[in-house]
Amino acid sequence: MADERPAVSAGTLKNRLARFSRLSLADLPTPLLDCPRLSEKLGGPRILVKREDLTGMAFGGNKVREFEYSVAPAIREGYDVLLHGAASQSNQSRLTAAMAARFGLKAVMVGRRDAHSRPVNGNLLLDHLFGAEVHLIDRPEEKVQVIERLKAGGQRVYNTSTDGYYLRSISYVDGFLEMWEQLQDRGVKPDGLYVCSGVHTHVGLVVGARALGVPLRVVGISPSPQDDEEDAASLAGVANKVAEMLALDLSFTGDDFESYGAFAGDAYGVLTDASREAVLLAARTEALILDPVYTGKAFGAMLRHIREGQWRTGQTIVFVHTGGTPALFAYADEMLDPDPSRLR
Repeated sequence: MADERPAVSAGTLKNRLARFSRLSLADLPTPLLDCPRLSEKLGGPRILVKREDLTGMAFGGNKVREFEYSVAPAIREGYDVLLHGAASQSNQSRLTAAMAARFGLKAVMVGRRDAHSRPVNGNLLLDHLFGAEVHLIDRPEEKVQVIERLKAGGQRVYNTSTDGYYLRSISYVDGFLEMWEQLQDRGVKPDGLYVCSGVHTHVGLVVGARALGVPLRVVGISPSPQDDEEDAASLAGVANKVAEMLALDLSFTGDDFESYGAFAGDAYGVLTDASREAVLLAARTEALILDPVYTGKAFGAMLRHIREGQWRTGQTIVFVHTGGTPALFAYADEMLDPDPSRLR
């Protein structure tokens, strides 16, 4: 729970954020929507959704907001290549390719040859449409070889995962500030917030809440199995660096982060029953489209916690929809439940 004493005012925080170079990419502010039919069906708290899937560029998602800050140095300093490598259906690879197309740079995507790399659809299809040079690899060292070849050819390579790393968390301090202003305009004081937790969106939201003295339980749901204590400590380390960059008199430990890997399933990218249910329930009650890898698992965790009685009628939860919806199409066969009536 965040300390209720603000470290800075909202105006001061805005001024400190304004010191960073920033691109103009996203459609902001993103909407904050009520989900009354879902809340009624669950018989629990009021649920609001912060629609970061509607940031606009290339099917949107949280990476658009992150890249406004983190890719700005690549544009300012004249890099030649934007590169990213992860799963074949990586949302970050999609946005990396879109950014390169937007600014006339070369895009290189080094993805894993995995269960969702064939047929070519979803995010992988979009990588190709944006003109990325796509490599599907079987061994991690192949990614290093691709980077070395690019550099040997005299090209400056900006890796959107590692370059501008902390700036991605800075972006969601700004994201929290935007959301908090929306909540204040409505007179809403949320009790909890759920977000799919890789690193940066979760960290930025926690730092933003703490900076403004907002008492709020921020629940992060990891898309990958993890040791929760180790992950919380790692997130705290990033948060301390972000606080330093923003000149905030704050310090963080693992106790400041609530992060769960138990909802990921056996491995990253594996569809779980809870994620499938979450995707279908959100679609059938609110016409809200989730993805099965990130938001579906975070939403499924929220449903589980509501059903366990962690949240009750009269409370308010904000679900941060981080996007990723193009990947849904790569999971079509797995999403077609043989008995969908049980989820209605």
